[in-house]
Amino acid sequence: MGLFKKETRSSITPSAPVIFVPQNGFTLVTSGEQAVNATPALSSAISTISNDMNAVRFTGGQSKVLNKTNFTDIYRALLIDGNAYMLIQKGANGIVTDLVPVNNSDVTINYEKGKVTYTVNNTSGDEPYNSGIYDDSQVLAFVMNRGIHGIERLIGHSPIESLKTVLEQSQLANKQIESVLKESISPKLHLELMADAEDETKAKIKQAFMNANENDSVIISDSQIKVSKLFTNDSSNDNLVNLSKTLSDSVNSVATAFNIPSSKVGNSGSDDAQSSVDMIEKQYLDSLIHNYLSIILNELHSKISDSIGLDITSLTDFDNSKLIQQTINLVGAGILPVDEAHTILVKKGVLNE
Repeated sequence: MGLFKKETRSSITPSAPVIFVPQNGFTLVTSGEQAVNATPALSSAISTISNDMNAVRFTGGQSKVLNKTNFTDIYRALLIDGNAYMLIQKGANGIVTDLVPVNNSDVTINYEKGKVTYTVNNTSGDEPYNSGIYDDSQVLAFVMNRGIHGIERLIGHSPIESLKTVLEQSQLANKQIESVLKESISPKLHLELMADAEDETKAKIKQAFMNANENDSVIISDSQIKVSKLFTNDSSNDNLVNLSKTLSDSVNSVATAFNIPSSKVGNSGSDDAQSSVDMIEKQYLDSLIHNYLSIILNELHSKISDSIGLDITSLTDFDNSKLIQQTINLVGAGILPVDEAHTILVKKGVLNE
């Protein structure tokens, strides 16, 4: 009695968030990946951010192996699920030789007395990593919007989770717009009889009318029947306008959730009219660096080398035009010698040696 202390241990597998389950027969969306595929604005946000992250180059320690590694799937997993994992492989000399992405579903986080380990289970048997228990130092764990207590501090949350209601409304609006347009193109016909009739008589009149007008653009009726078309979006109905506004609002909500300008997800009209293109681009780059790339960099500093840095030239000066102009200005002002300017431009690949 009292001689043994009960050991507490927590384990959890990060899972993709359930986004929405529509109740009216619409497509079932149960994960972040499905939500991305079903929502154009969300797909645009994920593709834009992940592609731009992937265009950034690493500098400093271990930059060679980092820059030959394809981070595309890692960046997408981080944005969609809030978590992403890579196994660090090292040679006998302790130098990193490779970084191997691990499926989130194959990872279980173990948290015991403040110590973190990761159980990796290669469930398919086809992935390029071995099942086993890995120490925290052997795993790059990229976590976004982490929790604040216990093991929850190791679990990330995607901005997509905040869009549950917005995505529900967006999908419903899309379906309703599709229905409205279909009814506008092929509206239902209303047959109004000039006198009361039994149900059987009504059915016969309806069938006779359909037979007489089958596959014909000209409608034939007699004096006993009044024919009219039923439009969902007639002049007195602003349904389409409201639905379109719902879709526009959902695009802005996606941009807000990911903290990027609306123009990056296809709604340039919602950006601040007072903001120039340069200002909007600067806002986007600031968000890209501080909200997303910083997560990657902090983990690389912790597990690989604190000398690792980022080169975002590919995003700010993709064709080196700014570098060339700055170099010309510095040479013209006598600040930069011609031979040093030549060396800089050769190093950047602008000039041949």
